[in-house]
Amino acid sequence: MKLVNCLYLSALLLPIASVNALEQKRFEIPGTNVVPIQDSQSNRQYELYIKLPEDYLESKDVSYPVLYFTDAVWHIELLSASTAFLMEDAILVGISWQTDIDEELKADVGAYASRFRDYTVTESSDPQRQAKYQFGQAEQHLAFIRNDVIKYVENHYRANPDSRSYFGYSAGGSFGAYILLAQPDTFKNYILGSPSLRNAAEIEAKVERKPGNMDANVFISYGSLEEELGGHVDNFIASLNSRKDNSLSITQTVIEGSHQTAFPMTGVRAVTWLSNLNKPVKGPYLGQTPPGSTPEVFAPGIVSTERFSYGGTFSPDMKAFYFLRDIDGSADTQFVVYELVDDRWQLSVLSSRVGQPFISPDGSTMHLGRRYKERTDDGWSELKSLGSPYEETAIMRLTVSAAGTYVYDEIGSEDEGGVLRYSRLINGERQEPQLFGDQINTGKFNAHPFIAPDESYLLWDGRRDEGFGSADIYVSFRQPNGSWGSAINLGSDINTAGWDAAASVTPDGKYLFFHRTNEAGNANIYWVDAQVIEKLRPGSASR
Repeated sequence: MKLVNCLYLSALLLPIASVNALEQKRFEIPGTNVVPIQDSQSNRQYELYIKLPEDYLESKDVSYPVLYFTDAVWHIELLSASTAFLMEDAILVGISWQTDIDEELKADVGAYASRFRDYTVTESSDPQRQAKYQFGQAEQHLAFIRNDVIKYVENHYRANPDSRSYFGYSAGGSFGAYILLAQPDTFKNYILGSPSLRNAAEIEAKVERKPGNMDANVFISYGSLEEELGGHVDNFIASLNSRKDNSLSITQTVIEGSHQTAFPMTGVRAVTWLSNLNKPVKGPYLGQTPPGSTPEVFAPGIVSTERFSYGGTFSPDMKAFYFLRDIDGSADTQFVVYELVDDRWQLSVLSSRVGQPFISPDGSTMHLGRRYKERTDDGWSELKSLGSPYEETAIMRLTVSAAGTYVYDEIGSEDEGGVLRYSRLINGERQEPQLFGDQINTGKFNAHPFIAPDESYLLWDGRRDEGFGSADIYVSFRQPNGSWGSAINLGSDINTAGWDAAASVTPDGKYLFFHRTNEAGNANIYWVDAQVIEKLRPGSASR
């Protein structure tokens, strides 16, 4: 019986075994072309491994982000698989090693011999090694990428020049660090996997430190077993942070494993990071599904992360969303904006932290505490001072009604933390600030006010004995006689045992935004249907 089964199995395998191995069809990565290209300066020959998105031919009006990577033969399979699942709308461009390398060197070292020359910044102190490998020609290789590779790709494919990314691992990672320092505008996003940064100081010494913004996103990683390399990476990041460049965003991660075993997960993690950066954000409210009567985190992973996100406010036309956020890998805070351009929300860094933003109802002024900016044809003016007495007051947030009434807080006051004041605009004249009454200024730490555009209600946060936590959000409604009604706690659906504060209502009047401490101890932005306010209004059927 066993003999019969073996003969049967052999018969099944016979057609396969009879095919000569040389006649078998080679597997190729679908949608990938190999294009020869010459370095116009050195005349060296290279190849580009170009993989197009699956819908490239059908979507003729779409331009695509491009992921460029060195060591093409080594990385094409990993990046092709990762982007197929995580970032399918990207063009991949792998840059090969020199193909017409000296045959004797190729036989001695391997097909990758040119990477010792192309990815390094400094020459070897050993004359024999230098003569053999020709170290230190990264500048020339970068010129080849900028002048030949990128131009070829953008002339022959629908590549988005504002969305170029670079992936390099090991020596390719250190080459990417050199590009970042020497010509940061080459790419928008840099992925530096286990970069060989033992000579980072030499790289920086070779590069002229130019004033201005880098305007780049950097993902940098190393394996948990690469302890020495980890120290070099930390020093490199510290050097980048010392620039105080708020246009530079750094994400650092440690991946379990050695230099070799950390590589696959580096590719997956990096492509995930890149996908989130390039993910198109469409639709109103940054493409988010509006909440109901239960508060939800606003734009998780886009605006609200595990880090600090604060001060969220929309412009009156609902086409710009301003907020403050922590910079990954740094203690500094950025002032950023998402703007709706061609039906997509695009992120821009405005400056370092300058104060909690609030846009006046007419859209002409951005208030930033005791300072402000005016709308111009090109965006916003430089920071200006409101002058006395505001300049002498420690203001966290100042909001303004449609009639021009200022409402603001004063921190560090004598009554343990803060009070709220207002200043009316009457016949074009700004009135002296006045304290709100006891309905508002009771308890401690009254702060972050929001005055409704029609002045029908006031929101703020403070600490009172009957509250739920360290700060609760309250509302007071304007009475028929013009006075302010008693403070009403927004209730346990909004307020928690933690810090709930800095509430405001979107210019369209539909949603209440506020801030709450997350599990990491940082602020996140929440939103909820603004009907939670109307239900508390005296005379409401819900009361």
